[in-house]
Amino acid sequence: MTPQKPISDAEIEAVVQAELPWLLERSRAREAAASEDTVSGRLRRAVADMRQPYEQVCQTTGIPFQDLADFMAGGQLPSDALDRLATAAHCELVARDA
Repeated sequence: MTPQKPISDAEIEAVVQAELPWLLERSRAREAAASEDTVSGRLRRAVADMRQPYEQVCQTTGIPFQDLADFMAGGQLPSDALDRLATAAHCELVARDA
């Protein structure tokens, strides 16, 4: 077994610089998706308001991490996953008066 070479500050900075544009874009996508005046947008806000790590939400709901992360950034989930997510976020649909 050989000891691993420590990662230099320059290597860490290079990795961060390479990932930063994607992370910023993903953050903007999450904000835009959460601001939608839709059922999905409201559910995204409710999930964010839970202030739980995605890992914990995934464990509670059975939704794979990448699927949840994609949904929070504007993607879609199957209806059964939306139901589980709404339950975890203590959300329910209420009909509006016409």
